[in-house]
Amino acid sequence: MKTIMCREAGFDCGHVIKGKSEAEVMKNGIEHVVKEHGFKKEDINAEFKEKVKALIHTS
Repeated sequence: MKTIMCREAGFDCGHVIKGKSEAEVMKNGIEHVVKEHGFKKEDINAEFKEKVKALIHTS
């Protein structure tokens, strides 16, 4: 299982994003920030994605 806490990505949010793979965590994370933090998918750039990928933990 791979996880990242939304707070680790710079948000004031305790949500934990989970997935079986890095790609699944990224997909779930993008869905979360769009739904809960008002992001638009087209505004999520490569730099933000790389920052988030670096924070993914394997548990």
